[in-house]
Amino acid sequence: MKKIIMFLVCLFSLGLASCHNQNVKAEEVQIYLPDGTPMLSMASVMDQGFSYQNQKTLFNVVQASDIAARVSQESCDIAIMPTTAAATIYNKGIKIKMTSVHVFGNLYITGTHELDSLQALKGKKIYTTTGTTIALLQYILKEAEIPFTEGEEVVADKVVLCSKSDASEIIPLLKQAVVKKEEVYGVLGEPQVTKAQTAISELKITFDLQKEYQDITGKNGYPQACMVVKSAFLERNEGYVKALIEKLEANESYLFTHLAELPEVFKRYDSVLQTMTFAEETITRSNIRLEKATIAKDTVVSYVKSLSKIELTDDFFYLN
Repeated sequence: MKKIIMFLVCLFSLGLASCHNQNVKAEEVQIYLPDGTPMLSMASVMDQGFSYQNQKTLFNVVQASDIAARVSQESCDIAIMPTTAAATIYNKGIKIKMTSVHVFGNLYITGTHELDSLQALKGKKIYTTTGTTIALLQYILKEAEIPFTEGEEVVADKVVLCSKSDASEIIPLLKQAVVKKEEVYGVLGEPQVTKAQTAISELKITFDLQKEYQDITGKNGYPQACMVVKSAFLERNEGYVKALIEKLEANESYLFTHLAELPEVFKRYDSVLQTMTFAEETITRSNIRLEKATIAKDTVVSYVKSLSKIELTDDFFYLN
């Protein structure tokens, strides 16, 4: 009789365990991305999805200007964001770890003319967006000892930087300049460069800012955008983070083999990239590759100090 009772108890316990397992809901991991080029760094997993054990990934595409604020919110677990913005919110007390760099520079000065050197930009106006773009441009001009100011009107012997909120404002201004045969320049990132050249056949890539940065520092590109993870999430889910990084190591090759499908992938997320044209040259000029924090740390420290005057410590990095 005792054996029968024990058997029934075991059977009942197994039944409860089975019911429990069936009712366990998949944990949702929230990844935030700024709408634009940084999305290319996660295109493969945005297309194919990503899950790890009982964790399902949800992708949230937000305005580029909002990414720092959204990462600061509790709902965000992981994000792709400008490296300088990541350093800034970390410096303000947001507990994040930088795991890897994913964009190594995609900015170009485009314009109506080809120029021999940066010095030839004196007395010219350059349209630029804010954030990393204008900070990098100012850094390069300072290193070249070229005086600059901000405004709308051309100033003799200075480069005038005219800030716009988005590349979509700059492209029409460049087109208008071509029509009027005026000399104007604008900083654009890929894939907007490709889009602008398609719309304006006379548009030149006047300067490659990645090359200009390399000439100054000797570095092959600069850590423009990185992946950060909330420290608390990382402590609980290190396996997920490692698996995601491993998966993203194949993202660069995915981009080159899925050029035609990329607009449709981004259309699912209602991204501005859904209207872009992607060619091999576009991806090459976007400089998308993955470099773990253990390798990129020194480059990031130097870059952030140069552009933002922030001194980063090892605590900012996930040095696995």
